[in-house]
Amino acid sequence: MLSDSRRRGFTLIELLVVIAIIAILVALLLPAVQQVREAARKSQCQDHLHNLGIAIHDYEVSFSVIPPSQIRGYRNPPDVEFGNGFGWGAMLLPFIEQKPLYDSLDFSTGCFMGTNKTVIEAVSGIDLALCPSDADRPSTRNVHVGQTHQMNSMPATSYFGAAGCFWHWSSSTDRRVANGIFVFDPATPVKMASITDGTSNTIAIGEKSYAVWTGGAFLGMQHASQTPGGGNDAACCQDWYLGLGYMAPNAGAKPGHPTTPGNPDNHSFSSPHAGGVQFVFMDGKVGFVSENVDHTRSVQGTWASVDGGCYWVDAAGECGGTRYDDKTQLSQNMGVYQRLHSRNDGTPVRPGT
Repeated sequence: MLSDSRRRGFTLIELLVVIAIIAILVALLLPAVQQVREAARKSQCQDHLHNLGIAIHDYEVSFSVIPPSQIRGYRNPPDVEFGNGFGWGAMLLPFIEQKPLYDSLDFSTGCFMGTNKTVIEAVSGIDLALCPSDADRPSTRNVHVGQTHQMNSMPATSYFGAAGCFWHWSSSTDRRVANGIFVFDPATPVKMASITDGTSNTIAIGEKSYAVWTGGAFLGMQHASQTPGGGNDAACCQDWYLGLGYMAPNAGAKPGHPTTPGNPDNHSFSSPHAGGVQFVFMDGKVGFVSENVDHTRSVQGTWASVDGGCYWVDAAGECGGTRYDDKTQLSQNMGVYQRLHSRNDGTPVRPGT
């Protein structure tokens, strides 16, 4: 008997079934693969924050103070734009394997001037300053656009120093006062001894997502048009290198919504990680703070009637005062999140409380 030696092929129906099975498997596996990749990126982000936290300690060992939030701001010299200063990131360069860049900078003049401009514009970016999950954030960005001292390229950042709970001050003196690690006044950097709540209970640096706020510049602070003492000075300039615990994590400005100088939402910390934001604390440990953490908005001055009252009061019981030592903190009104941002509120709390 003759046998049929021809090989039998797939029918169209069988082929469609195989394709459908493959598509289902891909649909099932793709989210898992994406989760694994995001977990790896999140872990790398934690490592970046941890290294920045260690750099803060190395700086403190060398100089006996926490790095100042910025130097040579406040229109110094007077003929340049407000904000012509180096940010806290520049002070950490020797401690994050960027000493050659640090040695090339002239800290006796403005960040956006002379040879500093040439040196900084030649830097392609600083990997440690970027969260790998923040995929849309460029490695560099231009700042002072349209101003005399425009910087065409400066290393961008996903990480912002924590200045405390407050977002606005009414005078050039009051404006510089905060209860966090990176206070706005460069003349009075924080010392370890003032972190009375404990280093493990005090936030040092956190994330701010590029989808929410595009202004991060690691080495310097951005331009603000107001003169020192004007109503929105701190609000404008802190957006570029500092963040505040005014809003809960991820609760401020949203992706796709415009952000404007003076808007307190600009100050909130945010991240591309689902459910919260990563912070490095002053003991060098990195913690993930849920966006559902207990919090109460911080307010001052004319905002005293909003969301729970004023946390800093003068001797007459009014929002105001000009010095930190002249004020009494109404700590009973602070949420857990605000306490994590405060170095000295008197009621230490730990992440996850």
